[in-house]
Amino acid sequence: MKREVFEETGLNYEVDHLAVIHEHFFIGSSGLKGVDFHEITLYYMMKPMGKRDFTSQSTTESGAKETMHWLPIDELDKCKAYPTFMKEYLKSEHSGIEHIISDERY
Repeated sequence: MKREVFEETGLNYEVDHLAVIHEHFFIGSSGLKGVDFHEITLYYMMKPMGKRDFTSQSTTESGAKETMHWLPIDELDKCKAYPTFMKEYLKSEHSGIEHIISDERY
């Protein structure tokens, strides 16, 4: 996890704990149109170690440049972010590991 975050952001982080297991069911689009998917994503709580300036060079599948920004949790409603449940999750008190299932097939 630490290596992956460093590759994406150029920053070192300390892994605190696994916070959310998200199971997402959906139907593919573009080159995988009509394919039934079951995606499992793990979200971790992490702590930055040192600087907070991103050096990401990420792009989307279509070639658009992606940018990263630090946002105060109380300003999350001002931006479009996915998965959509994460805004409410970050604003609430929580402990342990949360298991969230979303189904967009129907």
